[in-house]
Amino acid sequence: MLVEKITSRQNPLIKRFRRVRTGVERGFVLIEGVRLVEEALSSGIRFESIAYSPALESQERGLALLDKLRAVPCRGANVSTQVMQAIADTESPQGVLAIISRPFYEPGDLFGDDLRFIVIADQLQDPGNLGAIIRTAEAAGASGLLTTRNTVDPFNQKALRASMGSAFRLPIATGARVKELVSHCGQRDVRLVIAQPADDKGGDGKASARQSSLCYTDAKFSDPFALVFGKESEGVSGEMSAAASEFIFVPMAPGVESLNVSAAAAIVLYEAARQRNFTFV
Repeated sequence: MLVEKITSRQNPLIKRFRRVRTGVERGFVLIEGVRLVEEALSSGIRFESIAYSPALESQERGLALLDKLRAVPCRGANVSTQVMQAIADTESPQGVLAIISRPFYEPGDLFGDDLRFIVIADQLQDPGNLGAIIRTAEAAGASGLLTTRNTVDPFNQKALRASMGSAFRLPIATGARVKELVSHCGQRDVRLVIAQPADDKGGDGKASARQSSLCYTDAKFSDPFALVFGKESEGVSGEMSAAASEFIFVPMAPGVESLNVSAAAAIVLYEAARQRNFTFV
């Protein structure tokens, strides 16, 4: 890492950090904090630029990370505390952030011969929920995760922090059309399974057929499948609902309206992992 000392917020590199943070450069992602930078390093992500401040050198873990970063072939900036605060997304920066290349997959890339199961996030809006689902999907052995159009970006700051580095390792394809996903599932004989509340109505406002809705423990997860979780307030889209192979639900005690979508995802994904004998490869 070739390091330069920067004390001005008007420095071109500092402006670049701010620009990437806003998401205008889709090929790059800004990551912040010791944990995320460590995860990106261990995952083999390509670093373009790194910025660090005195706060990083004030702790043993930070010094160890800085030692590793010095070996990374990229541009580096030793910035003042004031400059770090200007480019960081958090209120109390840990003293390190980086611009990395955004991992990129096409939807079709996830439907390979080694497909176990994939998770589909259909128009989810909360980045914390999506990040948590990404983390659980990796832990439960998913082959990848797809997002449909109008779903929050899984590489925005809040989603990345919630995924705790899983977004660097789990293949993720974004902005897919429902018709495209249905076509891939059909070609690969992958069942499209939709998770919904026990008394849910489909995305078109009509009650889903009760005879086709199974308790999640009765569903069969041994063969390849795609598990869909819909928008927090409305569930899956009508188009996705119409294409489903089956619906599943998580039973709840009377009076409980619904589960948080990331909690429901954790329950169902670990049932799938259990049925697959916790085989993750």
